[in-house]
Amino acid sequence: MPKITVYHKKTCITCKKALAFLDNAKVDYELKDIVQEPPSADVLEKALDENNLMASINKRSTLYKEKNLGKVSLSKANLIKLMIQDPNLIKRPLIIKSGQKTPYQGFEPDTLKAYLQK
Repeated sequence: MPKITVYHKKTCITCKKALAFLDNAKVDYELKDIVQEPPSADVLEKALDENNLMASINKRSTLYKEKNLGKVSLSKANLIKLMIQDPNLIKRPLIIKSGQKTPYQGFEPDTLKAYLQK
């Protein structure tokens, strides 16, 4: 069975829902705290879609609000640097299935189920 890694934050409601979904589906996964063990730049490079960088940003993060990122144009490289500086900026959960080219972010039951079945 492919290895699955889930980057999460204990206080994240969306993460809790995704983990409950995975548990209910009896999916075996490795759990990593996104702040204590953040994803590498390589993982973020694969997660971020050049055409829709905003889809990978946690718009509730302090850094997003402080830097007014909703109104700034950032390159993919600069956004990755910010995410490494403050992993709270990364949309959670970030789910990586070995063998998959692109990680999965957030939680929608149908799309997560489809991602896991690929």
